[in-house]
Amino acid sequence: AGHFQLSIRTRFARFNFACLAHTSPRVSTMAEKFVGIDLSVCNTVVSCSSKDEPSAVVVAVNDVSNRSTPAAVGFDGKMRLVGESAETRISQLPKQVVNALPAILGSTEAARANYARFGCLWNFTEDGRIGPMSFGVRDDLTLHPSSVLAPLLQTLVSYAAGDAVMGLKPGDEGSVQNFELAISTPDGWSDAELSALRGAIDILGWKPEMTHVLPYSAALATGYAARFGQKLGADEEKRVVVFVDIGYSQTSISVAKFMPPAADAENKELAVDASSCSDETLGTHAFCASLLQHVNKQIEGKGQEVVKLASKRGARLLTALQKSVKELSMLKDTTLGLECFFSDEGDLKVELNRGQFEEVIKPNMDALVALVQRALTEAGVTAEEVHSVELVGGGMRIPRVQTLLSEIFPSPKEEGEEEAAADSTGKAVSKRLRFSLDGASAVASGAAHYAAGRRGLKAKWDLSAQTSALGDDKALAECREVEAWMAKVNSEEQLRLAKGNELESYIFQVRNMLSGPDRALLKPETTEPLVEEASRWFEDAHYDETTTLQVYEERLAGLRSALEEHGAAYYEKKAKEHDAKEKMLDAAAAAERQRRQDAGMDVDKDDRKMAKSERMKMATKNKEEGNSVFKAGNLEDAAARYQRALQHINKFYMLDLSPDEKAEADAVTLSIQLNLANVFLKIAATVEKDQGKEKAEEVYKKVKFATEEALKIDADNVKAKFRKASAMEKLGDLDGAVKEVKSALKMDPENADLVKLKEKFDKLQAAQTAKAKKIYGKMFG
Repeated sequence: AGHFQLSIRTRFARFNFACLAHTSPRVSTMAEKFVGIDLSVCNTVVSCSSKDEPSAVVVAVNDVSNRSTPAAVGFDGKMRLVGESAETRISQLPKQVVNALPAILGSTEAARANYARFGCLWNFTEDGRIGPMSFGVRDDLTLHPSSVLAPLLQTLVSYAAGDAVMGLKPGDEGSVQNFELAISTPDGWSDAELSALRGAIDILGWKPEMTHVLPYSAALATGYAARFGQKLGADEEKRVVVFVDIGYSQTSISVAKFMPPAADAENKELAVDASSCSDETLGTHAFCASLLQHVNKQIEGKGQEVVKLASKRGARLLTALQKSVKELSMLKDTTLGLECFFSDEGDLKVELNRGQFEEVIKPNMDALVALVQRALTEAGVTAEEVHSVELVGGGMRIPRVQTLLSEIFPSPKEEGEEEAAADSTGKAVSKRLRFSLDGASAVASGAAHYAAGRRGLKAKWDLSAQTSALGDDKALAECREVEAWMAKVNSEEQLRLAKGNELESYIFQVRNMLSGPDRALLKPETTEPLVEEASRWFEDAHYDETTTLQVYEERLAGLRSALEEHGAAYYEKKAKEHDAKEKMLDAAAAAERQRRQDAGMDVDKDDRKMAKSERMKMATKNKEEGNSVFKAGNLEDAAARYQRALQHINKFYMLDLSPDEKAEADAVTLSIQLNLANVFLKIAATVEKDQGKEKAEEVYKKVKFATEEALKIDADNVKAKFRKASAMEKLGDLDGAVKEVKSALKMDPENADLVKLKEKFDKLQAAQTAKAKKIYGKMFG
């Protein structure tokens, strides 16, 4: 597709800046959850809040605890994969995984152009349908884009509103929609994309009046207002804020003018006049495409075959290029390396540096500058009038982007002020460039605030009045029928595979029992052949899709029955050992209670005897209570409840646990330790302010201990490393803190909090170095 630009100029009547931040939002009486979705081409993000605390917007993690979810839907046998699970299958099933889904919701012409632009490999018909795909018993399945978008939206909302969302049935009187949804999309969306979105909402049977659609620019303005809802300063007659959103597929520049109300206005609160311009072809994907051309020239120069984006190798190289762009935002050079990349199994290795990268993306940067200037012109403001520039999106950390924006919006000159700090290129970064919004979640969070009732700006689009792309009721009924069938096939397959996994786990468990000291009690001469026969059968059966759920259930029940019959003596001994262990624990607990009573100690300690399930329920309950009181600002109570939850977990660990039970306990413990570290960080900050640094050190040590416990479970946990680094810096170990931040940035280079912390540490190290030089200069002066 050729390069083109879309300009959207929208004036929002009565955008109430102060109202968005301070007054009670107008919420639906039906909604328990308010959900915001950033529906991006590559990765989507979900944020949400509850009816009880509509202003407390948080990012909802997905099923693998990631903050972003790929906009992909795949079909593997009888399984429908959404998000992360679909993305991981692209290399194995390129024709069966629909990626870049939001990009193909428009007109057939625009969809085919984006299909080529993003190097999609799945099948796409001439009339704009997705397929043919193989799923269930069908090899000729073709779907309307709305039918593929529907399960993606359903899954995303379930991350925020719970699994009950998956059970909503169109036309079912008993189905109640308990959430209000706001979906934020590119400013350049046309009627065609909106119609496809309306079709997906109709397929799911959600209420269009409880689903809102707003452009990225509106979501950012809403999020900005919710976070910085202060009135204008005493010397301000107008505040102009520019939002620069450089995403994966597009870039939008929006200009918002915050002004006092007119003298005769009934509503004496801030108003805003806003406009935006967008380029639907300018984004980090375009930067990677430019870099791909540079890499192909080097490949061709070595006599090797150039790489096409629309290929398996192209998809693999694109992922590596995205990583290289992130690395070149932090480092001056990097190596792009892929093993066994070429058809002859040869490796790909290309040395890249920032200078090369900036040269190949020069046309993109020229387009960015032109877009900014155009946005200012259409808004009727000059660069000098701009109060601040908020950067968001994946391209916000690219040094060349910051340099160009700094040239357009230089720091205001104030008498006696020192020069602005330089970036990694040595050029000064303007003080007007701001990163106060979380670049990855700002759009989703703004949408969640909008869903919760913060609607001071007039809606640009009305989904309830939007015509569906599906056309008539007959087409909708057909799509709903296909959706119900796909959901049923997928659900049955999930249950079947889960039962197969349960059988396999039981086989491994019995083998371990037969390898233990009480092997003889299981009558191995009888039971071992049974187990081996079951294992051989499973090795064949789990590759055979005709093995039904019922067959797995019968096999598992039969094997268990046989083991319990022939190994009755074994199970009887284990039951006695379990009872003896429980009695020992009870006696130890009674002795401890007596000791504490004799010593006059009165500490909340739970010594109740509970089943494993009850113990885990109590741990989870205490954890959730801690979350609630933490949100309410009661830090000491939150810490006490988290510690109580850990007491339950520690008792849970003392019981005989299966691998799955231990994994569940590890996950809950990790969450509690992370929450506890966060609470102690806030308590420590208060203690340091009120009682001094020395008193606060004891609390910061608790933060460090909690994070170290979390890292024992997940050595690569970014949150744990961030909080540990924060505590280590306060405890005087700046080098150790820097090491933790650098380690975390390798795993999450775009994490705004980590980047800010690294910048803070860099300044502290620079100050320490300067101080040391000064001291040595005096010593040897």
